[in-house]
Amino acid sequence: MSGAREALGTAGRLSTLTTILRRAGHIRDEDVALVDAYSRKHRCAPFVSVVELGLADEETLLRLLSARLMIPVATAEVLKRIEPETLAAVPAELAWSGGVLPVSVDDAGNLTLAMADPTDERAVNAVADHTGAYLLRAVAPVSALRSAVRHYYGEPTAPSKGPPTPLEMPAATERPEPAAEAPLTDTQPLSSAAFAAVLPRLVAAADRDTIMEVLLDFLGEGFNRVILFIHLRDELKGRDARGSDVVREAVTQVRIPTLGPSVFSDVIRTATVSFGPWRTDRAIDRAFDRAMGGIEGNVLVLPVRVRDKVPVLVFASGAQSAVDPGSLDKLVSSVQTALERLIFQRKSLTMPPAG
Repeated sequence: MSGAREALGTAGRLSTLTTILRRAGHIRDEDVALVDAYSRKHRCAPFVSVVELGLADEETLLRLLSARLMIPVATAEVLKRIEPETLAAVPAELAWSGGVLPVSVDDAGNLTLAMADPTDERAVNAVADHTGAYLLRAVAPVSALRSAVRHYYGEPTAPSKGPPTPLEMPAATERPEPAAEAPLTDTQPLSSAAFAAVLPRLVAAADRDTIMEVLLDFLGEGFNRVILFIHLRDELKGRDARGSDVVREAVTQVRIPTLGPSVFSDVIRTATVSFGPWRTDRAIDRAFDRAMGGIEGNVLVLPVRVRDKVPVLVFASGAQSAVDPGSLDKLVSSVQTALERLIFQRKSLTMPPAG
């Protein structure tokens, strides 16, 4: 019993990260003490210790923290494309000591941080105190983040005698950094690289309209026609569109019922992506086909699910690039996360004070 109590006491010192890992079943009570001891011995952060000890790999941690904290993942590709004025928001010493990298600043001055450990409130508070900005968090692979901070800010100063930092590696396992990859050029629409390029906009989005614009812009690069619908009261209402032959004003007048059988109602009911030839054997689908002047080739109908509803549906036709299902999955997941974050923030602002 004393060993269990000691481990549970250590969990408090290791903050929210260890609690999340324990509750998800990735580490046991006895592992908490092991992580703590390893972190102290090798002067590295708990996030690094978990990976070095083989208790969880980076990809598992990224997925877990992204899902539990409802924040996006800042991929290695995203970390390669940061504007100099954004980097200036956080000094090198703070980037190294906090394990953070500024990713983007939106029009309202909100700053998005890529973090090795997004549960590290000490790092968040330090950046907030320095910048005075409202901070949005994204979780990043520690290896990619370390490389990016070194690339942008140079080598860290001599290690301090204080607590270990998120980007410090155990001395015994220090590995040479891989050669820098050549910058990507001519990004293919609808690809993983294209998604990585728009992710900072989703991370920084402060309102629903911005999130919808990112979604449309991404799909608009790869399809001739893209129409975004809002689903409300058993009806789809045209909201916005992309495409040289699509008139936005006309789209906003479109109303499509979702109670009758159709491709749209099928996608809403199952909350799954549809991709293939457009059906014309049902009345609603035939009517939409006529309204569009005939729909040729494969069509994408993409649902955005929030909680147990599908408030947004996107129609896209005339694919000009290969459609990567993985990129579409990441896009939908990130859009859903961004919308849920806005809902959470709005509820937090309206929540009455405790007591």
